[in-house]
Amino acid sequence: MTPEPLTSNAQSDSETRLAGIIGSAMDAIITIDDDQRVVVFNAAAERTFGIPVAEALGQSLERFIPERFRTAHRGHVQEFDRTNVTKRAMGRLSSLFGLRSNGEEFPIEASISQVEIRGKKLLTVILRDITEKRRAEMQLLRAQRLESVGTLAGGLAHDLNNILAPIMMSVRLLERKLAGDPEGLEYVVMLGQLADRGASIVRQVLSFARGVEGDRVPTQLGHIIREVADVLRETLPRSIAVRSELANDLWIARADSTHIHQVLMNLAVNGRDSMPSGGTLTFVAQNVTLDAHFAQMHPDATPGKYVSIAVTDTGSGIAPEHLDRIFDPFFTTKSHGEGTGLGLSTTLGIIRTHEGFINVYSEIGQGTRFTIYLPAYPLEPGADVPADKSELMARLPAGHGELIMVVDDEASIREMTGRTLTEFGYKVLSASDGTEAVSLLAQHQGQIAAVVLDMMMPFMDGIATARALRHMAPNLRLIGSSGLAEKRRLAEAEDAGLVGFLPKPYTADDLLQALAEALKER
Repeated sequence: MTPEPLTSNAQSDSETRLAGIIGSAMDAIITIDDDQRVVVFNAAAERTFGIPVAEALGQSLERFIPERFRTAHRGHVQEFDRTNVTKRAMGRLSSLFGLRSNGEEFPIEASISQVEIRGKKLLTVILRDITEKRRAEMQLLRAQRLESVGTLAGGLAHDLNNILAPIMMSVRLLERKLAGDPEGLEYVVMLGQLADRGASIVRQVLSFARGVEGDRVPTQLGHIIREVADVLRETLPRSIAVRSELANDLWIARADSTHIHQVLMNLAVNGRDSMPSGGTLTFVAQNVTLDAHFAQMHPDATPGKYVSIAVTDTGSGIAPEHLDRIFDPFFTTKSHGEGTGLGLSTTLGIIRTHEGFINVYSEIGQGTRFTIYLPAYPLEPGADVPADKSELMARLPAGHGELIMVVDDEASIREMTGRTLTEFGYKVLSASDGTEAVSLLAQHQGQIAAVVLDMMMPFMDGIATARALRHMAPNLRLIGSSGLAEKRRLAEAEDAGLVGFLPKPYTADDLLQALAEALKER
């Protein structure tokens, strides 16, 4: 049976339905004729290429192809005209690039089909903008690389912390030994500062790669700003001047000094990159009291007292269209390979964990100012906050002949910890692994007051050793130590009966304070 031809009304209805389908399609649909001129351009194509239908119809398809691909496209067209066969896969997705009306190139997936109507060949392209898909894929790849970096950083941190721990413990012993030698003491102080800086760098790497949290304590931010400014003066190009203006009565903030150091360095590096020909980088710290009106204009703010730190550069500034995205992970305006797009997102994350917020103001050609607001730490009347950690630990508690067992697979750490404890009035036993620790406890049952226990040892790790020791001596005071203070491991350590924890590398001050606290509760 031969089907009857469509009536003109039926054909009109069919064309109307087809036009409706094409117009409502989510993907861009473009049809071109033999002369490569656009004859169909749907609404999605309008949105994708940023050009009205009326303007697109009749234009050459090359208008929507980046210039670097046009020669190849002409080759395809010429081959098709000569052989009547296209080398492009019909009906299959392939990765191409399109060109928006503003000159922006963007990746697309396209499916091409060919029909012949009344002796004329028409090519229809159904395409999809995959910019966001590509961005998501790149972010996933970067996240996977960061995960690998985190694993590598964990191993490096463990090894470096084991190297730094005996150095940092030896500083206090050397200070006591060289009390009458001012020149020798200068070298020891320098040694301690360098070891502290090394430990700080390890913490920064772990914080970035694995999200390791630091301790937020009452901190005088002025000391951190001065240290950062000193480092920058030594490392930035001479064409960049570094200035700092700090209020004399700057309030205390509850902060992790390593994280704040990282924040200021991130902002400083951004400022440096915006001043390739030189300029001025300025740190300004002052006390501010924010009222309800200010808080209403800044969603992250709450009324109260804050310490503000403004980091200002005289660089090229940030384009207005980029300001809303600068804190997005992986967003960067730098050339490929010159930036990860993680500096500002990390900075924002750190400031938010400190219950603070950050503002940015920028003008093209004038520079940029980032202002950090950290809640001021309320002090009791008459309370005095030490200027730095050495003052916080100035009064070192000594032992009274208590027997302490040190368990660590690193001989240098066992040796230096033992010497430190002996110097400060303790007796010491040393064990190189969990099995030896269990054996020593059995031999000295009832005599050992506390154990300083490494949590990452081969064969029998710290958790297993702690459980075995507590099973033999339920009242034994256990203090764990590790270069990787992960939350999961800390929770397991607490469940195993540990009463304290020393993150490596620890100083003699840290060790003595932890022991005093543990023995006080005995």
